Amino acid sequence: MSLDEVKKEIDKINLYLSQCLWMDFEFCQMNTWQIVLSGSIDQSSNEYAIDIEFEEPYFVSTLFLWHTDTSKVFIELANDEETLEMNQKYKVELGNYIFKVSVEDFESPPIFIVAKKISCKILNDTPFPK
Repeated sequence: MSLDEVKKEIDKINLYLSQCLWMDFEFCQMNTWQIVLSGSIDQSSNEYAIDIEFEEPYFVSTLFLWHTDTSKVFIELANDEETLEMNQKYKVELGNYIFKVSVEDFESPPIFIVAKKISCKILNDTPFPK
């Protein structure tokens, strides 16, 4: 996956979430082939509004359940300093992208996912109908 394709998926995710009043996330699947983050507006219903899929994951540092502050950028690529630190600590293999996920009530993103690809499935275009 090219850097431009990654940025396009990140923009799609952030645009969708910026239009939501809130979104709660959980890991719905995690194995050596794929990680799936699913977001919903009501955790008791199991009706997800968005799935974010990471293919060929290399590393994860995470919380398992969290709320996002939709007024902030939800997901972005690690900056140069974070990338250097992750490479020194975890020997991130070439061809992977380092994603960081923002969480409500945390000053800096506590979630890092290193993977080769990212994609997004919008399951509910209007989770907050007007």
